[in-house]
Amino acid sequence: MLLGQAVMINWSDVAAENRPAYYAWHNHEHMPGAVALNGFRRGRRYLAARARRDLLVFYEIDDISVLVGPEYTAKVNNPSPLTQRTTKVIQNSIRGLTRVKCSLGEAIGGHALTLRFDPRDGGEDELGRYLIDEALPRIAERVDIVGAHLCVTDKPVSSVVTAERRGRPTIVPNWIVILEGTSLEAVDSACDAQLSEQGLHQHGCAGAVERVTYSLQLVCPKARS
Repeated sequence: MLLGQAVMINWSDVAAENRPAYYAWHNHEHMPGAVALNGFRRGRRYLAARARRDLLVFYEIDDISVLVGPEYTAKVNNPSPLTQRTTKVIQNSIRGLTRVKCSLGEAIGGHALTLRFDPRDGGEDELGRYLIDEALPRIAERVDIVGAHLCVTDKPVSSVVTAERRGRPTIVPNWIVILEGTSLEAVDSACDAQLSEQGLHQHGCAGAVERVTYSLQLVCPKARS
């Protein structure tokens, strides 16, 4: 189960030659610094298995108000020199500040599948009902799945451009499903069974469904005081 009622999630590219510098910054400054903020509970980073973008990063947060609060706002509007240098190597970002609508499961999976999609106009209620009451509970019952989550982006909050992100064009997603499992085969099989693109369209989804898979690189919990 996700910690908190909000998730900040980001898919992006970092070229292989820039990964050592990125990892040095992200492992030792950026992610620990974010998780140390009040309201941040845990951070994770995944590496692409079958995906267009290299990295998946997300933070579990108490609620969306943390992301418009003074502590977080001060941090992202006063980036360190290392942050200013390193963020230049991050490209093709898709980033959402989201509200958790459903979170099932007991553990962190070594592998994750994400879906990004839009509800059809007028289809939000049916799509939400299907995901929350039917599809995700069925997926969570599987022995090879340890997490099944639905997050919906707060677009006004996600569209704020801070000093840390200035000059980096970013796509804002809409609805997001995250599946966590014990293998890539597990999350793919669970998605095929309950969350096929055809099935989602039948229950109120519109347009393309972006489906990608990742393997876990690191977990950064909040340090004990």
